[in-house]
Amino acid sequence: MSEGSPQAATQNRTLSALRHRNFRLYWLGQLASVLAQNMEFVAQSWLVLQLTNSPLLLGLTGLTHAIPSIALTLLGGVIADRSDRRRIMIVTQGISTCLFFSLATLVVTGTIRLWHVLLVAFFSGCLKAFDRPSRLALLPKLVPRDDLANAVALGSSIWQLSRLAGPALAGMLIYLFGVGQTYYTCSLASLAALSLWYLIHVEQDSSKGSAGGIVGHMLDGLNFIRRNELFYTFIAMTFFNSVFGMSYVILMPIFARDILLVGSQGYGFLQSTSGAGALGGTIIVAYLARSRQKGRQAVIGAVGFGALLIGFAFSPSYSLSLGLVFFMGLTSQFYMTTINTILQLNLPERLRGRVMGIYGLTWDLMPVGGAIAGTIAEFAGAPIAVAIGGFSVLTMALFVLLFLPRVQRLEQG
Repeated sequence: MSEGSPQAATQNRTLSALRHRNFRLYWLGQLASVLAQNMEFVAQSWLVLQLTNSPLLLGLTGLTHAIPSIALTLLGGVIADRSDRRRIMIVTQGISTCLFFSLATLVVTGTIRLWHVLLVAFFSGCLKAFDRPSRLALLPKLVPRDDLANAVALGSSIWQLSRLAGPALAGMLIYLFGVGQTYYTCSLASLAALSLWYLIHVEQDSSKGSAGGIVGHMLDGLNFIRRNELFYTFIAMTFFNSVFGMSYVILMPIFARDILLVGSQGYGFLQSTSGAGALGGTIIVAYLARSRQKGRQAVIGAVGFGALLIGFAFSPSYSLSLGLVFFMGLTSQFYMTTINTILQLNLPERLRGRVMGIYGLTWDLMPVGGAIAGTIAEFAGAPIAVAIGGFSVLTMALFVLLFLPRVQRLEQG
């Protein structure tokens, strides 16, 4: 394939950010780190069930992780804006490596107890509150502005690749070698990320370490979002997606078992199809990185996702549901990644950690949406719960389309 061929041009456009050494190191380290997180989630769930055989305690373990992550995110954003973000990533990743190794050793020696798992889940949630804002805020330092949109899309693709590979790899390792060895593998993957990030070299921003109290800096981030229509609109759209839209993931087993009648095997295919669609969405965003109509892309993606959710809720067949789930994953990831790009391109550097930390809460709010959808499903059925979620996302997107034309007409190259 020649460099001037259309295929080469498409590949160069889709992978342009990988030309930069710092971003390659960041991307590979992120891939190893997120793979470890996905594997650890499966190992943790399996271990808690082995120890307790209690779905309630399984949910409590997830809550133990989520609460400190949500509570400390604003503080983590302030620290990211006042300190060396690369160093924060290295320190938190190093502690995570030690936590994985410690749990592995407790499992292998037969001394593991539930409180050990809960304690590690709590500390992991605390670490995420400081690590995530730094990861998101470091990205613009690794590539020129022209390649930032492509870098955001390629960064988002990591979550989809790990979503496809991580749980399957963890399940195989648990089956072949056991939970302890799976945690050791998580520790090795985390160590690989640490080693790669150590090789990144970026200039320290001279504006960091500015005077002022921690609380004042936290309020600065919130006030900036509140006063800027662009930011509060797009962050609200991501929150709607997490709380109302993504609840279908939590209820998917009910659709597979009780509505579509395809059992656990069909459930696995539904999940994999959704992940494949999401990966496709990030690839499209990477390809369209230099498109200027990002506001319209985000709103159209949200409208499509909401409408597809409603269609899935009342789908009468498994084959149709598979197609809908694929495009649900695609449109959701398409507009979420586009919003991430818009925020990164428009944020002032001094507030990047705080605002991106709040944006990062998107993923921690999914359990809240799952609880709401589960409650509705308990009384009205899973289809109604998912349809309400789809209607909520669609309504929010149409509101932006009709009443906030400046946002949806945003042109950002």
